[in-house]
Amino acid sequence: MGCLSAFGGERGVEVVPIRFNPVGSSVSHLSTPPGPPVFTSPVRPAAVPFRTSPVTPQPVALASVSSLPTSSPPYFSNGSVELQQQLPNAIEEPVPDGKPPCVLFSAHKVLKHKKQANVPSLGFGVLVSPRREASPGPPVVQRDPHRCHDCGAYSNLYSNILIGSGQWQCVICGNLNGSEGEYIALSKEELSNFPELSSSLVDFIQTGNKRPSFVPVTDSKTSVPVVLVVDECLDEPHLQHLQSSLHAFVDSLPSTTRIGIILYGRTVSVYDFSEESVASADVIPGGTSPSQETLKALFYGTGIYLSPTHASKEVAHLLFSSLRPYKLNVPEASRDRPGFNSRIIVCAGGPNTYGPGSVPHSYSHPNYPHKEKSALKWMEHLGREAHQQNTVVDILCAGTCPVRVPVLQPLAKASGGAFVLHDDFSEAFGINLQRAAARASGSHGLLEIRCSDDILITQFAILYSNVYQADITRVITIRLPTIDSVPEYLQSVEDEVAAVLIGKRTLLGAKSYSDAHDMRTTIDERVKDIALKFSSQVPKSKLHRFPKEISLLPELLFHLRRGPLLGNIVGHEDERSVLRNLFLNASFDLSLRMVAPRCLMHREGGTFEELPAYDLVMQSDTAVVLDHGTDVFIWLGAEVAADEARSAAALAACRTLAEELTELRFPAPRILAFKEGSSRARYFVSRLIPAHKDPPYEQEARFPQLRTLATEQRMKLKSSFIHFDDPSFCEWIRSLKVVPPEPI
Repeated sequence: MGCLSAFGGERGVEVVPIRFNPVGSSVSHLSTPPGPPVFTSPVRPAAVPFRTSPVTPQPVALASVSSLPTSSPPYFSNGSVELQQQLPNAIEEPVPDGKPPCVLFSAHKVLKHKKQANVPSLGFGVLVSPRREASPGPPVVQRDPHRCHDCGAYSNLYSNILIGSGQWQCVICGNLNGSEGEYIALSKEELSNFPELSSSLVDFIQTGNKRPSFVPVTDSKTSVPVVLVVDECLDEPHLQHLQSSLHAFVDSLPSTTRIGIILYGRTVSVYDFSEESVASADVIPGGTSPSQETLKALFYGTGIYLSPTHASKEVAHLLFSSLRPYKLNVPEASRDRPGFNSRIIVCAGGPNTYGPGSVPHSYSHPNYPHKEKSALKWMEHLGREAHQQNTVVDILCAGTCPVRVPVLQPLAKASGGAFVLHDDFSEAFGINLQRAAARASGSHGLLEIRCSDDILITQFAILYSNVYQADITRVITIRLPTIDSVPEYLQSVEDEVAAVLIGKRTLLGAKSYSDAHDMRTTIDERVKDIALKFSSQVPKSKLHRFPKEISLLPELLFHLRRGPLLGNIVGHEDERSVLRNLFLNASFDLSLRMVAPRCLMHREGGTFEELPAYDLVMQSDTAVVLDHGTDVFIWLGAEVAADEARSAAALAACRTLAEELTELRFPAPRILAFKEGSSRARYFVSRLIPAHKDPPYEQEARFPQLRTLATEQRMKLKSSFIHFDDPSFCEWIRSLKVVPPEPI
C-alpha cells in the first residue's frame, strides 16, 4: 500500500521506484501446532456483519510525498483551451462515480479556493494499495496501452475521443494523440468495448514479455522460491516450538514451491537436496564473508540448493527433526544470505554476535557503539544487495533473548521485507511463517502519479514484473469534483482514511521515544488547528467547536496518540520501533486497526455487538473482543469466568471471531485471553479510553449501551474502576480549548 499526502503546490508527475510485493494469493485458513484450545461447548455463529480484516496479506508500502494542486483553471499544454469546443464528436460523458477499492482519498471532493484547501492540519491525501483485491477483478488488456506523447499519461475513461479519426485528448495536459486507428468508431457506444475507456481500473499485459508464452495466472505464490535461514542456537523449549512450526510450514507449501534451507551459527550450513532421503550440506565459516571463489563453488557446483517441495519434503522433515538445542556458553550469530528472485525467511532466536554485521553480546562492551554502527551499515548493505537480486528478506524473531532490533531491522526494511517479534516459536510464529511464504512477490516496481492542474483528474500507474516475468501495468484513473462549500467538503472527508494518512505522516517523524512524545504534541496542535480553521468559536467562550462533519476524526487521533504507536503502553522501545515500521508499511485495514482498536461485546446466542473502545465495556457479565491490529484481546468478565460452561462457550465464540477477523492478516496477531482482575488484563485495559471519568450524560451520549443497564449494574460498573491520571477523550479535547464533537 502506498500513501500520498498533499498540501498544495504545482502540478507535477511523480515517478517513484518501489519495492513491490503485490497481493494475489488465495490461501485457505492456515493453522500450525500447537493449535487453539478445543472447547466442548458449541460455537455459535456471529450474527452481525463484520467489516472484515484484509483477506490477503498486504503489500509493502509505497511511500511518497507529492505536491498536488488544489486550485487553478484547466490548462492545456498545447495552448488550445478552445480545443474541447472543436471536438463535436468527442466523448465527453462522465463515467461512473465508483472508486476502485485500491485507491482511498481522504476526501471525495476538492475545495476550489487555495486558502481553504491548503489547511495543513487536515490536508488532502490518498492511500494506494496497488494490488488490493477488487470484485469483480479489473479487466485485463493484452496489448500496449496508448500513452500521451507529451506527458506520458494513459488513455482512460475520461479522455475525449474523436471517433472519426481515432484521436484522443489527454485529460492531464490536453495534448491530442493518435491511437493508430484503434479508436476509430461509428458511435461512442462502440468505444465501450475498450476496457481502458470504460473502466477506472485496468491491467495491461505488455507485449514483448520476457516469457512470450505468458498466460495470465491470478495466483503467483507457487512460483516464488522460499529460503529458510534458521538459527541453530536455541534452547530446548524454544527449539521444540520452532520444530513444530517448521514441520507445519513445509506441509503447508504447494508441491511446486522450491525450498532451500540454511542453518547458521558459528558456521553456515547450506543444505543440498541432490540426494534423495539424505540431508547433506556445504559448510562455510561464519566468522567472515565467503570469498568469490567459495560462492562460485556453491553456485556452479553439483549441489541442488532449491528443490520442489514434493521432492524435498522428506529430507526437510528429517533435517528439522535432527536439530539439537544449543549447549555451549558462547554467544552466537545471525547471518543472512541474499538469493535470487526468491523470498528469504530468517528464523532468529537471538542477536548477531559473531561474524559480519555482529555486535557484542553485552551492551557494556567498551566498543559497543562503534560495533553497532558498523553492524547497521552492514545489514543495510545486505538488504540492498537482496533488493537488487529481487529477493525479499522477512525476519521472524522469537524467544526471550533480545535480538537487537535496531541492527536487524535495516536488513528487512532495505530488502522490502517484514520484521516481526514473537513471544515464542509456537502458534503465532508458525502462522506468520506460512503467511510470509504465501505472500506473492513482484519486482522492478515503478509508481507513476499524474494529475491535472486542478486535481480534477488523478492517474496512478503501477508497473512491475511478476514472478512469471510478465510486465504488468495497472492503470487507475480517478476524477474528483471541485466545490466551493466548506461544509460540503467536510462531509466528503473520510475520517478513517484521513486518520490513517495523518498517522503515517506523523509516524515518519517518530524515530525514537523522544520523537514519538513530540509527535503527540503535533497531533494536539493539528486537532486545535482543524477546529480553528473549519469551525466557529462558542459564544462567550474561548472554546472552539470541532466540525460535526468529521466528528470521528479526533477520537481516532486520540487513540493514535495514547496507543502503542506513540504512547507508552508497550514496554520496550524495540517493540515500539517494530510496530511503527509495520504501521508505515501496512495496508489501510491493518493500519486503521493499529490506530484505533475495534471492540465487540459477546451476547447470548453467539452474537456480537460493536461498541466504542471505552472502558465502560468492561461489564462483569460479558465477554469482549478487542482487535488492535497486531494484538487481539479476549476479556472475560468475572461473572462469566465464574461459570465454567458459560466461560468456555464465550471463550470459544470469541476465539472463533478473533480468528475470522484476522484470517490471513500479516503479521498474524497475538490472540490473548484473560479474566477480569488478572494482572495480564492491564494489556486490555490500557488500550481502552477511560470514559468512566466523564459525567453520566457524556457517558450515555458516547456509549449508548449504558442506557440498557439497570441502576444496580451501573453502580457496580462504576465501583469496579481504579482511578488513574490518564485523561478521557472529552478531558483531552477540552484541554485543547475545543468542544468535543457530538457523537454520530
